[in-house]
Amino acid sequence: SSSSSSSSSSSSRLRETIRPAATSPLSSSDSTPSTEPLLCMLPHHRAAVLDTTDLDNAVVGRTMLGQLTSISASKIALGMAAPSFLWHPPRPIANEFVDDLKKAVLMEKGTFKMPENYQMGAGDPYNAGKLLARMARVILIADELGMTDVRQALLTDLAKYTSMWITGKTANQLVYDSNWGGIVSCGCMYDNCMGKCAPKCDNKGPPSCPSLAAGAFAAGMDFGNGYYNDHHFHYGYILYAAAVVAKYIPEWGKEYEEFALLLVRDVANPSKDDPSFPVYRHMDFYMSHSWAGGIFQPFLNGRNQESVSEAANCWYAVALLGDALGNQRVKDIGLSLLAMESHAAHHYWQLDRDVSHTLPNSFATNGVSGILWSNLIQYQTWFGSTTWELNGIQMLPFTPASEYILGEEWVKQQIPDFQSSCTGQCIQDGWVSLVCMAMAVKDVKAAWHCASNLDTSAFDPETAEGNGNSKANVLHWIATRPGF
Repeated sequence: SSSSSSSSSSSSRLRETIRPAATSPLSSSDSTPSTEPLLCMLPHHRAAVLDTTDLDNAVVGRTMLGQLTSISASKIALGMAAPSFLWHPPRPIANEFVDDLKKAVLMEKGTFKMPENYQMGAGDPYNAGKLLARMARVILIADELGMTDVRQALLTDLAKYTSMWITGKTANQLVYDSNWGGIVSCGCMYDNCMGKCAPKCDNKGPPSCPSLAAGAFAAGMDFGNGYYNDHHFHYGYILYAAAVVAKYIPEWGKEYEEFALLLVRDVANPSKDDPSFPVYRHMDFYMSHSWAGGIFQPFLNGRNQESVSEAANCWYAVALLGDALGNQRVKDIGLSLLAMESHAAHHYWQLDRDVSHTLPNSFATNGVSGILWSNLIQYQTWFGSTTWELNGIQMLPFTPASEYILGEEWVKQQIPDFQSSCTGQCIQDGWVSLVCMAMAVKDVKAAWHCASNLDTSAFDPETAEGNGNSKANVLHWIATRPGF
């Protein structure tokens, strides 16, 4: 169980209680346990223990994630600090950069255009969500700068596109799957006749849904959304956009609340009494992190998750949506999952190269995990194995919550490799903007110089990573770092 409460410190404390699944088999006839249950703890458990329990306990053995130890106890309370800030960074924009940041916001307003296929909702929900979240970030930045007219102008488009996605009015519709209990994308066989006809989905939507068909092609469409791959990645971005619209247009929030909550129920349904969705589809409460793999096929190495930062981003978005809607329960769920996911990220994805207290030193020297499986950790991603791909996928997207999700010393450690490896495709696809943002954690002036020299192509809506970021977001992140 987990709940949030305020404290006198800068961060609230989130408590998670580990309990045995059932009464110990070493019970007397009157069902009173004759001894305390034996609980097994991994490094992330031991690092979060709140009470004075003696942790000098028996070592069961070495696991892939570090030592597994046991302790006799009926329960153990764990605490993880939640962020003390939510919508905006915990410090203001540095005055010396306000003018340049305002120019970047105006440039984004004047030049950003949603790609044609995404205007009609014919694209995949993952990249659609990134584009929507990009717009939402600029709206929050404009609000922080007091640019109310710009904020309202951008909100009009964001509300329109977000409404399309959450209500199933897109060409690539989100539909309910009663077999597994979830919201999935139908899929779109997009065709614009090489620019000679009106763009359309040749499959014409439900009941003809290519992403729900049998076989590997369908399982790969929309990044596997139809087969439940990465739902928290995909819908996290859409929920972030919905939260921003609901924050500034309360009447929109009231009208579309139930639609937005459908996506929350898909990825983080808290109720066993909800017959339409499983309870917490992705989160593994013992491991304190999510699993992203879907249902297409079982893997010998079990479940897996690649981008822990995108998982955390989803829970951040859930918390924002709860806050915007005035729904404290949804907000608390988001904060609790965010705290857990970030805690696991600091232990098993963001690695100390010098002294690893979790993974073997021979692997920890990489500095970062690519894909974490139940029985395997890989130094690669699903789309490549270059250094910049591994670092970028474990840092994006950059939002105010990133300084909570990403360990400061870890980012500093990774900058040299991330920066030196970012050539060619890294620059062409817009990942280079993340390098500038990472640099800001260590050297703000160098980061500002890096960002100031970025070509506009780094933020092209058609690129793999540039589509989800903007120069305004890059400069805002740099201008709000500590050390100015």
